[in-house]
Amino acid sequence: MSSSEIQQLQQDLRSGRDAVLAAVEGVSETEAHQIPEPGEWTVVQLLAHITELQPFWISKAVLITQVDDPQITRTAVENDERLAAVTDRSQDDLAGLIQQMNAVNGQVVDVVGTIDPAKLDRPGHREDNPMTAAGVIQYTARHVRLHAGQIIESLRLIRQT
Repeated sequence: MSSSEIQQLQQDLRSGRDAVLAAVEGVSETEAHQIPEPGEWTVVQLLAHITELQPFWISKAVLITQVDDPQITRTAVENDERLAAVTDRSQDDLAGLIQQMNAVNGQVVDVVGTIDPAKLDRPGHREDNPMTAAGVIQYTARHVRLHAGQIIESLRLIRQT
């Protein structure tokens, strides 16, 4: 892979962030803390998760570039940390979470810029599925965009009541 592929991966991550920023534009603090449906996360909880998942998965991509065929599936402890990141931040203010998510995105974009392009095709495994370092970065960007869509749907549900 080449440095232009690194730049494309960085742009994918920025695009995910931009989708989230567009999704939360005009959201009130009240809406951000409202549960859209039983069992669903609030907008602030989704933002907390988006903030947590970016460095988590990018660190797994970096690990793949450094270790032969690592297992990158979340451990039970890592899952607990993910849930804690969401629940512990559930009362945070919207503007602060947006700012933090934006800053974290900048940090992970910078980290991706330090990866040797020749190592992007190295394999790791998530559960039984092989994933390259580049694949993990692409997954991260898709995951962020997926949650941007979830924010839009949550707001639709909140605003229709």
